[in-house]
Amino acid sequence: MIPLPKKICLSCRNFSLQNSDGGVCKVVKGLASYPLKATGDTCDQWKDCGQQYFIRTGWIKAQLAEEKGIKVITGTGIIN
Repeated sequence: MIPLPKKICLSCRNFSLQNSDGGVCKVVKGLASYPLKATGDTCDQWKDCGQQYFIRTGWIKAQLAEEKGIKVITGTGIIN
């Protein structure tokens, strides 16, 4: 059984990931600049993003590995 993601920004449909530490919240569309959020932040506007959560966590792991110079082998190839 796959555990359900926590109700944090990283697993929210309104969150747009920008780096491994955080991104912006786009709950209010059309703003000139969106509020910055950390991946672990929470709010009452949370909406489950489904599979996107696992894509985001994989991207973060790859970014952190790249910063450390570690090669990561995935199901589709090698991330340098």
